[in-house]
Amino acid sequence: MKRVIKMYTEHKNSIQFYIRSVLHNFQPSSKDMDALSHFFESEKSAEFIYSVDQDFTQQTPTIGRREVYKERNGTDKSFYFKWISFKEESIHISNPYLHHITGQPMLTAVKQIGDDYLVIDFDILTLLSELRLIEHNTLFNKVNTVIMAGGALLLGIVSVFLILYGGYIFIAMLFSHFKGDDVMHEIFTSIISITIGLAIYDLAKTILENDVLFKTLNFESDLQNKTLIKFLTSIIVALSIESLMAVFKIVLDDYNKLINAFYLVIAVTFFIIGTAIFNKLSFHKN
Repeated sequence: MKRVIKMYTEHKNSIQFYIRSVLHNFQPSSKDMDALSHFFESEKSAEFIYSVDQDFTQQTPTIGRREVYKERNGTDKSFYFKWISFKEESIHISNPYLHHITGQPMLTAVKQIGDDYLVIDFDILTLLSELRLIEHNTLFNKVNTVIMAGGALLLGIVSVFLILYGGYIFIAMLFSHFKGDDVMHEIFTSIISITIGLAIYDLAKTILENDVLFKTLNFESDLQNKTLIKFLTSIIVALSIESLMAVFKIVLDDYNKLINAFYLVIAVTFFIIGTAIFNKLSFHKN
């Protein structure tokens, strides 16, 4: 929602100019439901349309793109018109809001027609798409979206498998008779599997959100950096657990191999330092 509103704010003048142009050319009878419903044929972003009389009472059902809500006919709309003035022009456009029926970010345009008022709710995402302010669905983009969606779904399946596998190991350990280092090994294996599974799931979710669902809505310059840092943090956690497990196993087995665990801990430390430096440089850059 925040990203949609931010993009709408940046292109507010263009969007409102477009809506005003469309409504200026739309001159139906405010009580003719067939004429009102024809608006959906020419304007894909329109979701709901209805008419209000001079007493601010809804005089037609709410005509939706997919359904007509007859029970709203006759409802009092005076509250919505309380702060609206038509002295300067005959069209008023509201601020963005979440629609109570669709749950999507919408804005409402009200046009005065004689003594009546025509009210139209527009879907902001569709508006942005129509005005080419977000990525247009060319053939290449469609193919790219399918590939990215397929890859993200496969990653999601792998992540769920790793999480379930980690849970399976832990549950199996509870009902088995592991002793000593076997218990530690199973616990650490379970933790590592779940941690990596969560990291891969977060990566899959990010791909779906940013490369499949309205890609150009995610226009923050530091978005990729944040995603990479989150993924690296999960990997660091998994490597740290692996290092700790290696130390315990070597201590219980052969002290002469402790230097190998030391090298592994040093490598993880450099990994942490490198991630911290990357995070710091990215923050200053943005």
